[in-house]
Amino acid sequence: MKYFVSDLIVGMRGIRDFGAWVSSVGRDDFGAEFSAFTHSESYWRELADEVVPACTAPMTFHGPYVQIEATAPLDSPEHAWLMESYERVFALAARYGVRHVVFHYSQLQFAPDAIPAAQANARAVMRDLVALARRMGVHFVIENLCRHPKEGQHLFTNDEYFQLFEDMPQAESLIDIGHANVNGLDIERFLALYGPRVRGFHVHNNDGLEDQHRDYHDGTADIRAIMRWAGRYTHDADIVIEYEPHEHLTPAELLEEIDELKSWVEEGQKA
Repeated sequence: MKYFVSDLIVGMRGIRDFGAWVSSVGRDDFGAEFSAFTHSESYWRELADEVVPACTAPMTFHGPYVQIEATAPLDSPEHAWLMESYERVFALAARYGVRHVVFHYSQLQFAPDAIPAAQANARAVMRDLVALARRMGVHFVIENLCRHPKEGQHLFTNDEYFQLFEDMPQAESLIDIGHANVNGLDIERFLALYGPRVRGFHVHNNDGLEDQHRDYHDGTADIRAIMRWAGRYTHDADIVIEYEPHEHLTPAELLEEIDELKSWVEEGQKA
């Protein structure tokens, strides 16, 4: 298992210093999750030409989701841009040995009658990206997402998220603990069924009602139990702290949290 901090905590303008800090720690079990966004060419060039090549620590990527929508019609310019973006991200990931690339299947909420067509488009995109990632030697992981109150219906129910991995036997997963806490996803059941195909976890917490990306000590999800399950059911998964900038932790505090998460994973491995 390896342990990561997402650059979400510093924002897009802070990736250079963030990468330098992670590299300076000098641990082979600790690294950075970079937001591999393509909507800004200047940001992409900074990431691809400067930040990633300079990083000496393990890396994961969060794939692009700004101005990217997998439910767009398959004959649309939006779909073409999504596929072009992920091919660029996969190529960078393959070049630098990035451990996984995270995918969001939709940023939207839907009226019930729009769900079937949107799901069909997203499933087609995921099948194509699973195949492309395998050809390019990249671990492509499908993240569980969550509903937003009063904004319509989310694209996939919990049962439908499970079904994705029945329908796509080569697909791999990342479990976002905060999203699961909002949606009531049965994490232990998912891990018992698909644990070897779970490549990572996003660790953050919330009140069970909204996706707040709080410190994992601050919320209703039992992070210790989930990390024990990660140790018991998964093989070499990536544990990624994913906080928004409102969580003002120092580098030393983040490393303390990494070590605590690691100790809980090891409890599960010994159980």
